[in-house]
Amino acid sequence: MFSNDNPVAIVGVGHSQVGRRLTRPLGLLAKDAVLAAIQDAGITIHDVDGAATFPQFPEGPRDGTQFVSVAWLVNSLGIENIKWWAETQTGNVSTAIEQAAHALALNRCDYAVVWRAMSFVAGGSYQATHSDLEAPDSSAYTLPYGKSAAIAEFAPAYMRYMKLYGARREHLATLAVAQRKGANLNPNAYFRDTPLTVEEYLSARMIADPMCLYDCDIPVDGVAAIVMTRADRAKDLPNPPAYVSGLGQSGIPKGIEPRSISGLGSGIGPRMFEQMQHTAKTIGEGLWSTSGLRPSDIDAAMLYDGWAPDVYFWLEGMGFCGEGEAFEFIQKGRIDIDGEFPINTHGGNLSEGRLHGMGHWVEAALQVQGRAGARQIKKADNVAVVSGLMNLGSGAILSRSPH
Repeated sequence: MFSNDNPVAIVGVGHSQVGRRLTRPLGLLAKDAVLAAIQDAGITIHDVDGAATFPQFPEGPRDGTQFVSVAWLVNSLGIENIKWWAETQTGNVSTAIEQAAHALALNRCDYAVVWRAMSFVAGGSYQATHSDLEAPDSSAYTLPYGKSAAIAEFAPAYMRYMKLYGARREHLATLAVAQRKGANLNPNAYFRDTPLTVEEYLSARMIADPMCLYDCDIPVDGVAAIVMTRADRAKDLPNPPAYVSGLGQSGIPKGIEPRSISGLGSGIGPRMFEQMQHTAKTIGEGLWSTSGLRPSDIDAAMLYDGWAPDVYFWLEGMGFCGEGEAFEFIQKGRIDIDGEFPINTHGGNLSEGRLHGMGHWVEAALQVQGRAGARQIKKADNVAVVSGLMNLGSGAILSRSPH
């Protein structure tokens, strides 16, 4: 993208350990992932002159333990030559990656590292209830009735989808089980050693009807990172480039209440259904217009799955199937690793762990590079990767050849 002669590409990926309540501090996990990505790219710390992250959610006051800023990581690693950096405060890590792609295209830097550090908040629960005495503004109509955790905002949208189009929980079980199979082949996944059956999914406890435990992402401690550069430099590196051939970002629709990560669970969220449809549609429009590709040109998709039903909205909004058809589209093995249209082959947030979309970027790059091991799909010329489904999202098409 940006230049047919010298496009931007992902050339290295890295993971830290992924687990829950790990004793290793988040900052050291970030160092592990970034150093692994740098080594994988075949460069050194001294080559890195660009850095970006999305440090929000969850966060706290302690840099290096509750979040990992650019300044903390650069100083901790001893990187001395940062010419460009970014910490996106809205959007998500995909926004930081998009900014890094533009910075590279403009020659603001030569090698950019982007990471996402996530920690599991001790005592956190998807069944948390509102404990404050106040319910200001629009929350007065939601918080007193138990609509306090983020899942309580998503569940009604999923229920509406089911009632509109005739979907059942059995249909979504297909997605959860398929992604778990991918996680079982992913050494970085939290659930790498834990299979999941349709029966286990259907009998799991309900968190917010109609969403059960296995419809939720699994909060973890962990970090994933990528290294990006331009084609002229990538040609001398050990890994085949995963070219950024298209970029897309969510538009902000008139008349729909703005959202922020910090607003989740606070009672904000009228018209969630329309927000998710709009986000997927506008990101898709951006991807197709900037890449010159169409949905039929895409071989696989890494679709952000903070909640399992997210995938329905992505598939329909981006044009992979018609409105109300996604629950049938994913059946009959189509989304399996050896299927016609593999989805979230690494396990996604549901089974690899909630790395807030960064795991999706790593997997998309590995598939395009042909380095996904036992998870490698049969054709990966063009892979879509998107994250953020509430007017916060963005994504890309990664390709084996520059378009």
